Amino acid sequence: MNAHTPSSAEALGQALADAWTRGQVLHEQDWSLADEAAAYAAQEVLSRTLQWTAPGRPQYWKCGGGSRTAALGHAPLAPMGVREVRGLRNGGDFSDLRLFGAEAEIALRLGVDVTPSMAAGLAPGETGDLIDAMCVAVEWISSRWAGGMKADPLLRLADAQSHGALALGPWQRWDPSRDWRQQPCELQIGDAAPLAGRGGHGLDDPGWTVAHWVKAATRNGQTLPAGSVVTTGAWRVALDLAPGTTVTARYEGLGSLTVRN
Repeated sequence: MNAHTPSSAEALGQALADAWTRGQVLHEQDWSLADEAAAYAAQEVLSRTLQWTAPGRPQYWKCGGGSRTAALGHAPLAPMGVREVRGLRNGGDFSDLRLFGAEAEIALRLGVDVTPSMAAGLAPGETGDLIDAMCVAVEWISSRWAGGMKADPLLRLADAQSHGALALGPWQRWDPSRDWRQQPCELQIGDAAPLAGRGGHGLDDPGWTVAHWVKAATRNGQTLPAGSVVTTGAWRVALDLAPGTTVTARYEGLGSLTVRN
């Protein structure tokens, strides 16, 4: 394919699905996309082909952004890469996957089915009575592009936003009144000094993503089932991790989660 001519979103979505299935990579010079809409169309082909959003079962998504005034991004996630972790020997070892980055995050879980009309009525920042639990999470970063994070942003968007896998800690009560701007968070890589500080979430509140998420997930008329999970964006990020690296995300008052790639 000529990278100077925008590729078919259908063809790219199918090629990405094949790359995910076979554990192979695509060469970014062979593909290009015209715009963000085409990237999301390819992303939808990918998730539909691999049945990540099959009707009637809980779904997994990522959603986030750099600020409340910037456009939020979203992507459905591969269910086979989502694991509830209760220790390195109980779900925390992801060494069977090719993962080269990690993000400290907070994940939220739906307590009710969300219909398109319910989603349409939710304003940015509102969570209503939709969320029943939250947990400390680590999103692993990977890529189906040979160039990894150096690939074109639209190609990375089509590839589930460079998602690799998702580790979920123990579920706990969702507190929408928590002062997330002052929340201490750190990400420790091996024995190195942790990446630490207060706040650091681009939206200052994990709940800010919920309205955008449920609208995206129901945009074709389907209901988003109770039990569906969204991870809500990075607080701390580490890239270029060697295989076998132990990563710990800690949130004061919420606990910690340790995983290994």
